[in-house]
Amino acid sequence: MNQQQYHPWLFRLALATAIATLPLMIVGGHVTTEGYGMAFPDWPTSDGQNMLTYSWFHQTADKFYEHGHRLLGMLVGFLSIALVIVACKVADRKWIRNVCIAVLACVIIQGIIGGTRVTENSKGLAMAHGIFGACVFTLMSFLTMVLGKRWIAISNDPPVLPAGYGRRLAITVPLLVLFQYFLGGFLRHFKTGLHPHMSFAFVVLIFVIIEFRSARKSEVKWLKRPAMGMLHIGIFQILLGIGAWITVFGLPAAGFVAKTGSWQQSLFRTAHLMTGILFLMTTVLYSVRVFRLHQLNKNRSSEQSLSATDSLPNAEGNV
Repeated sequence: MNQQQYHPWLFRLALATAIATLPLMIVGGHVTTEGYGMAFPDWPTSDGQNMLTYSWFHQTADKFYEHGHRLLGMLVGFLSIALVIVACKVADRKWIRNVCIAVLACVIIQGIIGGTRVTENSKGLAMAHGIFGACVFTLMSFLTMVLGKRWIAISNDPPVLPAGYGRRLAITVPLLVLFQYFLGGFLRHFKTGLHPHMSFAFVVLIFVIIEFRSARKSEVKWLKRPAMGMLHIGIFQILLGIGAWITVFGLPAAGFVAKTGSWQQSLFRTAHLMTGILFLMTTVLYSVRVFRLHQLNKNRSSEQSLSATDSLPNAEGNV
């Protein structure tokens, strides 16, 4: 089996790109929560000025946050370009280079979607911008994982996984979470679909609990830990959703009256959005680990079969 090499600078750059995307999404989520998305009528300029020279520190809140979101997007873009350059120089696997290129392409597409959302003043594109952004961050996180030392160590010495373990769940759960994220985006941008979004959250949680129990029985730490994290994030996400619901609609029984535009609304709604992104990312990375272990176990079985076949003539000759 060919051993994959660890490239520290490529890993660090991939990690930096993913980390830089977090504040980009937080600010972007806040922009949407507060309705700042159309603070500027133009793009890629801001009020007709170059983004890098635009004076934004003393602007109103809507322009401050929207322009900050644009600058963070540029930062992620520059990091993605650097990632591709370094990958083309040091990556020993073609598919790693291709994933790095895919990250850059997705960042460019995401920027275009966001800009077109402004020029067209489209809520549909705003929703697409949010959903695609979550997928791009998940891709970045996947790249960071496969470049890490732990991934390489597992690849070189994989634990045994029961045949057929968790494959259907590994496909089903991320799709359910993505659909739930879509329902949340529809509610966030079009103010409709509250009950389907709330009801489906518990369907997702049930499947996550089943997947967690399956991982715990496998006795594979590489799966048990992310499965536990996935479950905790899922529960926390539901609690944030309840908090967001209370801040929007109030809780008369407790004497809490909702106030439009309150800091509680902004906090819970943005936190709910960000946790949803992390939830999607966690479920996808867990599924990737499941399929990776199955592939590694299959490769090892094939190599053992070939070794046994090669030893047969020698054994017969010694009889």
